Amino acid sequence: MPEHRRRPSSSTSDAASDAASGATLVRSFWSGTITFGLVSIPVDLFAAVVPRQKSMKLVDEEGHPLGRRYWCPKHEKVLDDDELVRGYETDSGKVIVVTDEEFASVAPEKSRDIELKRFVAVDDIPPFFFDRPYFLAPDERAGKAYALLAETMARTGKAGIGSFVMRDHEYLVAIVAEQGMLRAEVLRYADELRTPEQVGLPKAEKGDAARVRAFAKEIDALAEAKIDPAELADLEAETLRTAAEQKANSGKGVVSMAELEGDEDDAATSAQVIDLMQVLRESLGARAGKGTSSAAPEAPSPARKSAAKKTASPKAPPAKKTAKKTKRAAE
Repeated sequence: MPEHRRRPSSSTSDAASDAASGATLVRSFWSGTITFGLVSIPVDLFAAVVPRQKSMKLVDEEGHPLGRRYWCPKHEKVLDDDELVRGYETDSGKVIVVTDEEFASVAPEKSRDIELKRFVAVDDIPPFFFDRPYFLAPDERAGKAYALLAETMARTGKAGIGSFVMRDHEYLVAIVAEQGMLRAEVLRYADELRTPEQVGLPKAEKGDAARVRAFAKEIDALAEAKIDPAELADLEAETLRTAAEQKANSGKGVVSMAELEGDEDDAATSAQVIDLMQVLRESLGARAGKGTSSAAPEAPSPARKSAAKKTASPKAPPAKKTAKKTKRAAE
């Protein structure tokens, strides 16, 4: 569930009218302020990607959703929520119990700021550091500052590097400009990346000049001015969707979707991004005459308790129709 839900601001309410025409409303699931120096620009965060449409739910033969429960193999019983605690696994394989108080003491300070600490050339950021993208839409208080920052960053080819806190976790982020919009690229930490040496790749050798020219000729024969988006289609998901629709048309294995629906999915994984760039452009144009202002940090929602990393045993009794929510594993 998103950490913070907002009533759609004018940057998103413009999209509401699209619902009647078949477009899906894209919801902001985080709001805050881009800050650097004396600059303060209120923004809303939108998911820039949607999940692959081939995920399936686990149900019984009658279509009832199955829930996950935590089973203790030592005591051979199902554990309730109040019996779950966090556990930190060390490199040696030991598990250290972490209390709520200890976890809170090392949690990042809650903030609604995307604090930019430096600006670097976009091309200087290695591609494999990029993890997942988000769109940053101007809040109704942003005024001209948003458009001014986007234009300046585009002209200079710079990206703002900083950090922000979302759902009790601190993330590295690169803010980049694209077509008059700002995009937030969550970055991987350096220790998440492996080096070629760690993987065991051999050292690069200089290729024979004649063979290099032959390879270049083969590459040129397949070269295109730009990539065709059709080549990026998910054929596996499309094949599965077609097969499912064919079975649905036959009337076999069809159950009520109302019974399958569980808790509301996170906006980052459920919202479909439809014409979002156009929505943002219209939002910028509508606010071109408004002034800038600073955003006051909003009260964050209460942190949810995380659970220790445990494995569900097949000995667990059958799940009920409505699964009881379990605590999430601490990252």
